Amino acid sequence: MDLRIVLGFALMLVSPAWGQPAASAGPDFQARMSAASHAYEELDYERALEQLDAARAVARDDRERGRVATYRGLVLADLGRRQEALAAFKEGLSLLPDASLPVKVSPKVSRDFEEVRRSVQRDLARNPRPPPDAPRAMTDAPPEPPPPPAFVPSAAQAEVRPERSLPVLPLALLGGGVVLGGVGGIFGLQSRSNVNAARDDAFYSDRTEHLDSARGQALAANVLLGAAVTAAAGAAVTWLLTDNPPSPRTEVSP
Repeated sequence: MDLRIVLGFALMLVSPAWGQPAASAGPDFQARMSAASHAYEELDYERALEQLDAARAVARDDRERGRVATYRGLVLADLGRRQEALAAFKEGLSLLPDASLPVKVSPKVSRDFEEVRRSVQRDLARNPRPPPDAPRAMTDAPPEPPPPPAFVPSAAQAEVRPERSLPVLPLALLGGGVVLGGVGGIFGLQSRSNVNAARDDAFYSDRTEHLDSARGQALAANVLLGAAVTAAAGAAVTWLLTDNPPSPRTEVSP
């Protein structure tokens, strides 16, 4: 056998391509994007969205994910799903601020895309994103310290001081006396008015009627005024005799 044939066969056996099974090729991001672009050009929008989803699944970084989201917004805009398209544009421009539309579009879609770009730029200016390689310790805010525990005074620190509560019965008697005195005063004025009217009456019957009314009103006035005086006296006595228990008021000693 020819020596060259033998050497060639031996090299094939020890070669990595022959000595072990070939590794399966991973998904190709660019191939998925090309398939989505071809489906879009053929107006097969649903197929284009499927390819974009597949491309996003194999995207390796924010730049590739931004390209997928931007293209997805373009497809959704052509489908008339404007709100979803705006959301996709915002996602794409947030990941890839310098992104541009891959194909020529209508003025309306181009205007929506640029408006979203300006909105994203304003958001990024207010809240700049940290660089992807920034250490986590520098990007994460330090945890806030826990709030101090609420101070609860102990029994030894609490001091109860007597505080006089407002007595109810004396005030009620005093208020009743004031009301009775006011009503008795009204009846007294009415009695005096009837006496004056009786003096001016020319007929005996009219004088008698006014005098009877005056006597009744005078009696009522005297009774009410007496009751008012009694109520006021009772208020004074109960105020002096009431022994109010101290109401607790806790004060914390320093």
